[in-house]
Amino acid sequence: MAMNARIAILLLALPGIAYAQAATEAGLGAARAATTTAPVGKSIADALNNMTRALEKAISTDTKHAESTRTAAPAQKAAKPQVTSAVKVEPKPKPEVTYEDPAGIRKDMDAAEVLERFGPPALTLTTGPGEEVFSYTRKDTALDVTMRNGKVAVVRRADGTE
Repeated sequence: MAMNARIAILLLALPGIAYAQAATEAGLGAARAATTTAPVGKSIADALNNMTRALEKAISTDTKHAESTRTAAPAQKAAKPQVTSAVKVEPKPKPEVTYEDPAGIRKDMDAAEVLERFGPPALTLTTGPGEEVFSYTRKDTALDVTMRNGKVAVVRRADGTE
């Protein structure tokens, strides 16, 4: 009987021991992976630096060769190496668009007109087929505009008035 109890205890403890072992090995594996990826980034940077040095050396060699050709045989015209430089072009800022105060939204206005005059809403909710609620908050104005089939049906202020 004592032997059966030992076996039962061992069988109950075995999953816990196996879990602890797996968790430890997973942690060690993650640590190993984190430390082995750093040299990869360094080796890529080294490869790019080597490529840059090789290109610079090739350009300087071509320039020296062209200069020696010009001085040795003036009748031949040596081609200059083309060196380009990157010019950063700043995008022109878009002119700031100003919209009307949403308090001017009225019943039966088209959705396109509302968006054009008052701008995009802060929040849009689809409440049913063909029905949306646009929420506008600007300055001291907070409105919920219910759109039905592309037209303003209800304009509700923050205080609940229509």
